[in-house]
Formats: sequence, structure tokens, C-alpha cells
Amino acid sequence: MDIIFLLGAVQAFFFGVLLLDKGNNRLPPKLLLLFFSIIGFVLFEHYLFQRQVIFEYPHLMGLTYTFPIILGPILFFYTKSLVNENNAISFRDFLLHAIPFLFITTFLIYDFYFLSPQEKLIYYEKETQGDTSSFIYIAEFFINFSIPFYSIVSLLLLKKHLKQIKQSYSNTKNIDLHWLKIVLICMVFVSFVSVLMGLLSDYFNFISFEDGDNLMYITLTVIIYFLGYYGIKQKPILSIDNPILQNETTPTQKSKYATSSLKDVEKEKLTQRLTKSMENEKPYLNENLTLKDLADKLETSPNNLSQIINEKFNKNFYEFINEYRINKVKSMLADPKNSHYSMLGIAYECGFNSKSTFNSVFKQFTGKTPTEFKKSDFDLPS
Repeated sequence: MDIIFLLGAVQAFFFGVLLLDKGNNRLPPKLLLLFFSIIGFVLFEHYLFQRQVIFEYPHLMGLTYTFPIILGPILFFYTKSLVNENNAISFRDFLLHAIPFLFITTFLIYDFYFLSPQEKLIYYEKETQGDTSSFIYIAEFFINFSIPFYSIVSLLLLKKHLKQIKQSYSNTKNIDLHWLKIVLICMVFVSFVSVLMGLLSDYFNFISFEDGDNLMYITLTVIIYFLGYYGIKQKPILSIDNPILQNETTPTQKSKYATSSLKDVEKEKLTQRLTKSMENEKPYLNENLTLKDLADKLETSPNNLSQIINEKFNKNFYEFINEYRINKVKSMLADPKNSHYSMLGIAYECGFNSKSTFNSVFKQFTGKTPTEFKKSDFDLPS
């Protein structure tokens, strides 16, 4: 099993080199580089521990003990920077979240790291026999719960992000950060399982303490490959041409438009222009249609158009556009002339650009999968 940890460490450092080679000033790659570097050292020390090498060179013992504490904040700021790279993250903000790591590491420098090799071995022996100092319990608390805590906070940030991008984009593929959501959920789940296994080891002798540690390190090794692949190829989400409306309220809350300059007459005119464009020009067939694209077409601002869609249709932009696409799919399915099209072919013709997105949106609006709908009577739009 120890070879798994060595491979994980090597792969982490390899991804770090790839990130260095990107040579840009974006914050997400820098944070990801820091994340990989730390995990690489953690896995390498665990490999040395598994091989018993660490006991031959006690000065190496515990060098990465507190590193998991800082992984949580790094993961959070990485998520935050991906969601909106335009919002700068100050060193002061990062330092604030790094206080537990800095405090516990400083204490261990004084209490452990400067001990002689023999004293370190005696210290470790006492720890394994349950003779643990109160401070180590505090350190273990932060080590065990930093990653799951910050992962949960990051998941909430991603949930907010998904709501925001649906105000501006009709297609969320490659910008919804679904891959990062999977990573974070895995981190939370495995962290709690690892803690549970540790408790079973301490109080019930049901399993060994190392089993819990090994589970965490194996998971980190797997996550390295997943995070490395998607993290390195992830492109910036925001752009000057297609900004995300920072709107957290629901479409039914009209108070958010209390300061809008749009008058009732202008609202009605814009609603009519929008409806006419959707029915006659069918801009929704463009798979990459954004709020700004449609606003430019109607010669209005994205904020005004978003207000109309929210107030008059009680939908966000994503729902508004994809409802038209679904209705177009239903119409094409009902027309015998389109019998030579496959279901996916029809989806592509109607503005969808992936099977998974089409299936998800279709079920959202019809309550059925495309296959189930095709077998049933068609509920055509009027």
C-alpha cells in the first residue's frame, strides 16, 4: 500500500510543475500549486512512515503534522477565486484563516520539532500509548475538522455560484464547477469517516488507528488525479464580455428592482420585443447564448433584460431560455418529418450542447426523461 502514497506524492509534485509551467498571474493556479505542494509533502512523509524510514531519521518526524489544517483554507480560497476572479483575495484575509495553523505549528516548533532524535521517539511512543497532552487534542481537532468545515463552506459558495450563473447563462457546462463539487463532497465524507474510524480505534479497539489515516491518504491520492486534471484545464469563468450578475435574491422578490429606472410602459415594450424575438428569430437555438448576447440583440442592458425575465416570466435567464428549447424539442418530436432524427440529434438542433444537460433540463420541465416522454402522449405547447 505504501507505493500508493509515493505515487500520490510524485503526481502532486508533477501537477505542481505543470502549474508552474502555465506561467500566468491568475490566482486559482497559484492556490492549486500550493495545495498540491502541501499534499505532496504530506503523502511523502506518510510513505516514509509506512516504510519505517521515519524512525531511522526522527528529525523528519511530524514535519507535515499540521499541514492538513491549512489545506481547508486553501481549498476555500481556491473555490472563491474560481467563482469570481475579479474579487481580489487579500493576504490579510488568508492570514486570518491561517491563524490556527500558524499558532499550532509555532507551539510544536517549541514543544517538539527542536527535540533531539531520541526525545522525539520517546514523545511518539507516549502518544501511541495514549499519554497525549491537552494541546495535541486541540491540534487533532483542527487537523480533523479543518478540511470538512471549509469544504462545506465551499459547497455553499458553489450553490450560490450556480444560482448566479443561471441569471446570465443558458448553458452552465464548464462553468458550474460540478467537478469541484464532487471533490468537496468526497473530502467531507472521507474526513468524517476517518474521524469515526479514529474514535472506533481509540475507544473500542475495533480497528487500528492507521486504518483511518490510510483511508484519508488514499482518498487524497485519488483526489490529486481528479483535481489535477480538472483544475489545470479549468478556464476563467468570468469575462468582461459576459459578466455574472451578482444577484442572490429570487425572481419573485420585486424589491430588488426598487431602484430600477424602467417604467411600466418601457417594461411592456421590452417584454413584447423579447417575446417577438424568441418566437420569430429563435435566439435560444444558439447553444452559447448569454444574457448579454440577448440584451445586445434587443438593444437594452443585461440588468433591464434580467428584470423583465424575472418579473414578467418569474424565471431566471437559464430557465427562460431552456423552456423555449424544451418546447422546441417537443414540437420536433411530434412532427413526423423529424423521425430520422435521434433524440440527441433533436436536442442539438434545439440549442443543447450535451446529453447530460439535455436530460436534466428535460426532466426539470416535463417531469419525465426524454425516453419516457417519447413513449407517452406529447404535451405540445399551445
